[in-house]
Amino acid sequence: MRTCVPPQHGGKACEGPELQTKLCSMAACPVEGQWLEWGPWGPCSMSCANGTQQRSRKCSVAGPAWATCTGALTDTRECGNLECPATDGKWGPWNAWSLCSKTCDTGWQRRFRMCQATGTQGYPCEGTGEEVKPCSEKRCPAFHEMCRDEYVMLVMWKKAAAGEIIYNKCPPNASGSASRRCLLSAQGVAYWGLPSFARCISHEYRYLYLSLREHLAKGQRMLAGEGMSQVVRSLQELLARRTYYSGDLLFSVDILRNVTDTFKRATYVPSADDVQRFFQVVSFMVDAENKDKWDDAQQVSPGSVHLLRVVEDFIHLVGDALKAFQSSLIVTDNLVISIQREPVSAVSSDITFPMRGRRGMKDWVRYSEDRLFLPKEVLSLSSPGKPAASGTAGSLGRGRGPGTVPPGPGHSHQRLLPADPEESSSYFVIGAVLYRTLGLILPPPRPPLAVTSRVMTVTVRPPTQPLAEPLITVELSYIINVSGALGRDPGDAPARAVKGLSDGEVLCPDGRLNR
Repeated sequence: MRTCVPPQHGGKACEGPELQTKLCSMAACPVEGQWLEWGPWGPCSMSCANGTQQRSRKCSVAGPAWATCTGALTDTRECGNLECPATDGKWGPWNAWSLCSKTCDTGWQRRFRMCQATGTQGYPCEGTGEEVKPCSEKRCPAFHEMCRDEYVMLVMWKKAAAGEIIYNKCPPNASGSASRRCLLSAQGVAYWGLPSFARCISHEYRYLYLSLREHLAKGQRMLAGEGMSQVVRSLQELLARRTYYSGDLLFSVDILRNVTDTFKRATYVPSADDVQRFFQVVSFMVDAENKDKWDDAQQVSPGSVHLLRVVEDFIHLVGDALKAFQSSLIVTDNLVISIQREPVSAVSSDITFPMRGRRGMKDWVRYSEDRLFLPKEVLSLSSPGKPAASGTAGSLGRGRGPGTVPPGPGHSHQRLLPADPEESSSYFVIGAVLYRTLGLILPPPRPPLAVTSRVMTVTVRPPTQPLAEPLITVELSYIINVSGALGRDPGDAPARAVKGLSDGEVLCPDGRLNR
């Protein structure tokens, strides 16, 4: 339907119809359908006692039209089974204990469990669903038994009770964790102990270690060897600043170990400058100024003992590159090292160490009372098929092989280290080191032993022939407070009784004391 607007000013009227019609609702009208037969009853909703079950039916129609049926599509009825047996409820698992209500002076913790019923009878569960126990029964510390907040070495240490250890991030120039213990004086007053930085690694040392790994990744042997030279040079520069943590000392031991191993694998001969720098690094590390740092580091790892092994390996790396009868002497402020190579068939002379008259020798070495005498008769190879012998002279401890007395930590000693028993070598490498201060930083020996600060080590490879006569002589500085018979472990050499040593007394490899 539409409406015509009347014409104006003599215009024409609208043309065409005013109303238009069309067909609609062309779909077929629904017809009444018929229900088909009911389906079978479904299972009962309960396995015991009263429940319900259902059945359903379908609506059907003939022809193309769609149908609607009047009535319910489903039918429900009650179903009865045997009476369920009586069952008790079952407790579920306990949940976790709650936090303690107090940090001291006795608080309480609680935990709960839920009753899980398995039937309609026997509920609720027997017993309780809650448990309570006391916690934090220690007495709250008094004010004088608390360490106060303190800002030390760029680290804020929060207050703590006596006996507690507080952990913190390392200072900004390092990574890792630092720790500090709150101690209690004899008067019952709390005070802070020294911070421990044994697990702190300065960023510069960590970067140096990463550069070492980059050099290790280089395929060419020469490049890897030259890279190790640069690492040692950089490590020497870092240690010369004397601004490092105890953790840096332990990390430096690992760096030196990797440098030594890389030199070996690359078959790269360290230059004279490389050797001097390597031992200068060791000299910086064992300086007496680092005693407190090494004491701190020993809580994490016996790094000073590991350093001794690295030095011995590097000595043999240098000695293998020497020519026959050639020797090398390195002198620093804290250690003097002698390395020489002797043909097995013609050992030239007895070995006396240290040689105090050599030019450039430090006064602390020139006037040292420690002396090693190694006769050339000792330098003969082990017989084929016999196990390699290792031994020590000049130490106080328990033996680990025929004619040996290995050292306890901090004891003056001479070491004959075993090499591969199957190795046949045409020369010996003999290295001797006299440490000025190493005894101060090694782990303390077992009481009642007490030693001077100097430590002497000698290493010979390949292993020497065990001798019936004790020919090796070590003269030790004055040692006090040595008493008692030494114990014996399974597999050890016979136990030896050793008395105190005074000036001029000599301890031989078999444990006998000569004057």
